[in-house]
Amino acid sequence: MGMHKKTKKLTVDFPIDEFIYLKMACAKQDVTIKEFVTKAVIKSVEDYEDDLDKASIEAARKDIQENGTVSWKEMCDEMGWEKSYQVKSIHIGIE
Repeated sequence: MGMHKKTKKLTVDFPIDEFIYLKMACAKQDVTIKEFVTKAVIKSVEDYEDDLDKASIEAARKDIQENGTVSWKEMCDEMGWEKSYQVKSIHIGIE
């Protein structure tokens, strides 16, 4: 069996007027352009996923307000979670 690469090559055209600023940012952080861009893209994807999660949570919250309670399965479905963890019960007392 051959070794499988854990990366994919990504080629982008970058605005020439902004390239000098990219190089300066990399120099200040002592990282390569590849490292800087990879980190920025991953952060952008994670932020996008967080926004999707927030939208799903808000939709679930709205549904609960309008329709009462929601089951754990319904919540997992709403959030797009593929695996759900069984919770027997949680009791919260407020005095």
